[in-house]
Amino acid sequence: MDGQIQTYIEELFHSHYDVQQSGGISLIEIGSEALPYLIDALPNAPAPVRALIAWIMGEIGDPAAMETLIELLHDSDSKVQEWSARALGEIGDDRAVELLLELLQDGMVGTRRNVAAALGWLGDDRAVPYLINAIHDVDPIMRGNIAASLGTLGDRSAVMSLMQLLSDADGWVRIRAAKSLGQLRDCDATETLVYHLLNDDFEWVRYNAVWSLGQIHDGRSFEPLLMALNDPSANVRRGAVEALANFSDPRAIESLRECLHDEDSSVRETAHIALQRLNY
Repeated sequence: MDGQIQTYIEELFHSHYDVQQSGGISLIEIGSEALPYLIDALPNAPAPVRALIAWIMGEIGDPAAMETLIELLHDSDSKVQEWSARALGEIGDDRAVELLLELLQDGMVGTRRNVAAALGWLGDDRAVPYLINAIHDVDPIMRGNIAASLGTLGDRSAVMSLMQLLSDADGWVRIRAAKSLGQLRDCDATETLVYHLLNDDFEWVRYNAVWSLGQIHDGRSFEPLLMALNDPSANVRRGAVEALANFSDPRAIESLRECLHDEDSSVRETAHIALQRLNY
């Protein structure tokens, strides 16, 4: 078996992607027995191979790889950091949460970004207050990852912080905050989401605000969603149709019928489906 494992390790260093993947899958099938070989291979591995090894460790899922993966979070290559964070999330060991929480204030921005994402994948509520405390990090990708993780974790104590991110200067941060508020389904977010639905310059912020309002299902958003049927973005109009269908309110029927003549085919199709759901 030792010789076989070593052969698969050598395949990770091959110049052809298919050979690398084949070796990686074989090592995953072997499982924990391959871990010492993977760890030994890291010092001489170029960045793409280090990232591949991190992925393999995550797929194996053995907590014995945790210390190595924590070290890889500090790797100079962002892809290695990313796959190490993902692997820690996949292993799901409680000890990983404590280690990641310590790294949330790390000086390397890449480490912070990936730690914030991994804490969401791990799904442990202990991370919520730490993520909230770090929500105004200077790095926009970090802020966006925090917003996404808070939505995944589903703790409504994050609502106020996510509402603040809806005014973030970075559009992608606003997108993630808007979507996460929909995942939390808290009516306290309705008015702020409505404001950004009607006023944000970034269409994907408006789209995610529409989606979230459809999830929250607060009557105060009904009229603004009707207004969104006239949004210049077809994506937003389509999202508004879907959100209004969630309300099952007959007052939307006439407006949805008008959407059957929208210039965009996806809006017309979505309106047709929505009217069927409403039995019209």
